[in-house]
Amino acid sequence: MLLLVSCITDFLYRKIPNILLIVVGAYGLIASAFGAGDLVFINSVLGLLTGLLIFMFPHYKSWIGAGDVKLMGVIGIYLGPSLTIITSIYSMLVGGVIALLYLLYRGNFQESMSSLLGFKTSQGQMPYAAAISIGAVLAVLTTQNIQI
Repeated sequence: MLLLVSCITDFLYRKIPNILLIVVGAYGLIASAFGAGDLVFINSVLGLLTGLLIFMFPHYKSWIGAGDVKLMGVIGIYLGPSLTIITSIYSMLVGGVIALLYLLYRGNFQESMSSLLGFKTSQGQMPYAAAISIGAVLAVLTTQNIQI
């Protein structure tokens, strides 16, 4: 539900609600502290820190928003540090494909490439929660022995 609601609100409003991230993150940390399921508290904390740290540089460069950083941190609570790293790699790959399609759809691919090369232009925001969510699903599916 976290991933779905994050995608919808990011697409519609370009925001991921803090209350959603706080509630889901707090639940994950509390559940891991009491040993619920496969969650181990230290792995949840390390996953949180891993998710936050990996996405801090792109946020610092204004490539992604703070909500995306927090979303990756909350995902890390549930996945632990190793799977959070894999999730971030998949998210960046998926994000690149989505960004390319988004720029082609908006019709400003050439303008954005000029900006990337250092020429000043205006750019719109791309909702990145979808890339993060798809990356998380891919990370879980590719690291599990799941038969479909």
